[in-house]
Amino acid sequence: MKLKLTKIQLDAVAKYLGDISKLVFAAAVLGFFIPIGAQPIGLITFMVGIIVTATTFASSVYLTK
Repeated sequence: MKLKLTKIQLDAVAKYLGDISKLVFAAAVLGFFIPIGAQPIGLITFMVGIIVTATTFASSVYLTK
């Protein structure tokens, strides 16, 4: 099933994905370099965070066009 969204809906989804990208970057990627909690973030979490950040950001940019 193909979803047909209006321009306003696409903009909202793009902004949402951009916000998700920022949150994942802050939690996983920055947390790797600045460990605040009791347990530091591991390398696998760091790599997954980079991948999810890049994917959601790319999706946001694609939907904005």
